[in-house]
Amino acid sequence: MSKKKEAMPAGRQETAEERLLRKAHEEIIRSQVERYHRDYTDYFSRKETEKLMKFFFEQIYDLEAQNTTIQVAINAYHKVKNQLNDHIRETIESSIELNQLTLALDRRMAEHLIKKGWTEGKKISIDEYFVLYKEVGLEAERREQLMTVLKNLLVSYRIAHRPLNDILLKAFHAVAVMVGVLPLYHFADDGYQATIKVSSDVFHEFIDKVTEVEMRYILEAFGE
Repeated sequence: MSKKKEAMPAGRQETAEERLLRKAHEEIIRSQVERYHRDYTDYFSRKETEKLMKFFFEQIYDLEAQNTTIQVAINAYHKVKNQLNDHIRETIESSIELNQLTLALDRRMAEHLIKKGWTEGKKISIDEYFVLYKEVGLEAERREQLMTVLKNLLVSYRIAHRPLNDILLKAFHAVAVMVGVLPLYHFADDGYQATIKVSSDVFHEFIDKVTEVEMRYILEAFGE
């Protein structure tokens, strides 16, 4: 997990409180990604699904990416969305939706971690993460997050395997270069590359696995 600072407005130094929140946020993400590696070890180690896992279960949660590449892509999207093909627009909007929801939920957990007396540099275990997850609550939002993850996976897979979309993506690259929004193109291309080599059988097996594992996690935290 990258340890670079979040971007601060020019001329303003990060306060001690902001630094602590950023570090707590990083620790929440680190523990969360560790849990994903535990629960989906097989998919992280398969060549066919390696890029899928890295994009949807690491990159989308990476705090540095949240505040640089992804945020720049989101800002760029609003400038050019009316020029994009419907399929590419659907992919980007689905990824943005997941990104924004995840960012908000992780921040709430980071704030709660600090309230419990966490100090910078202290690692939390996967079990401690689960306690925080349960204490923060937000069951409805967690269910929404799971549905958004599944939607994002399905949209990205369907569009990546639709005929001619590789050509449309190349055309988008040309537009991105002309109007100066390459981070947005890379954001879309990462999602495309994450799913294009995954077979239909493996992908649907993976969707079933994510649904089972993440729903069980929610039920263990909040009950039936």
